[in-house]
Amino acid sequence: MTSSPIPVRPVRLPVAEAEELRQRQLKKHDVAIILLHWFNAITWLFELVTGLALITSPKFRLAPQWYVDIVQGVFGSRAGLIRFHVVAGLVWMTVYLVYGIFGFRTYLSREVLKKEIALDEDDVRWLVVRTLRILGRSTEPLPPQGIYNAGQKLFALMVYAMIPLVMVSGVVMAFRLFGPVAVGWAIVLHYVGVGTIVSGLMIHVYMGAVFPEEKPAFFSMITGTVDELYAYNHHYKWWAEVKAAQRARALRHAPPPATGDTPPPPDAAPATTGNDSTT
Repeated sequence: MTSSPIPVRPVRLPVAEAEELRQRQLKKHDVAIILLHWFNAITWLFELVTGLALITSPKFRLAPQWYVDIVQGVFGSRAGLIRFHVVAGLVWMTVYLVYGIFGFRTYLSREVLKKEIALDEDDVRWLVVRTLRILGRSTEPLPPQGIYNAGQKLFALMVYAMIPLVMVSGVVMAFRLFGPVAVGWAIVLHYVGVGTIVSGLMIHVYMGAVFPEEKPAFFSMITGTVDELYAYNHHYKWWAEVKAAQRARALRHAPPPATGDTPPPPDAAPATTGNDSTT
């Protein structure tokens, strides 16, 4: 497919060509994005483990008492548990704020706003068709997607909307700001924000780590790459953009066509004649 025109939509590939694509890799994530992803995942795991143990009221508790006792025992006391939860949350906030401030022009505006959360017509149609296919009401092919599909974009949009809520409510709770009424509302909003993100995370983790079709997306958060066949089948618009960019670079660096009067390049060796001698 290197010399033929790039189709507007994916077409069925011959077996040999599909296998050729499977053997090639495309870079999907930079190292910084991979590190941020796993930092976020590990921090959220610690925050969920400790946060569940901090809810001790029988009316609101989500974890059994034995779980609360074990987690508090690991940290020595409830005070130690709270201290760890708050410090981990502040570290998470600091990393995100620093990354957002210094990475806005280079990453957030270019990647997040334009590629990760912006929905286009194909994305909206993808959501409709995907839902109908899950319900067994359609066999229509899914519209081509960019580097992230519409489901991933909706999850990212929800997370970015909830993160400020979690951050602000967490600070109000941790430092008892603005009085008891504000703290009470902060607790409610903190639960809403965390609960919304966790509900989305359950689907996100299942789709990435368990659902067979999306396994390459999960491993791309370790290797940074996906095979071209996966990109072709699941993220065709992104694949087509990459191929078009590769062809444009190849044309820019291609040597000019040779002609009879084209002089040799400056660094070329002079031609030898019958009178030349090496002795």
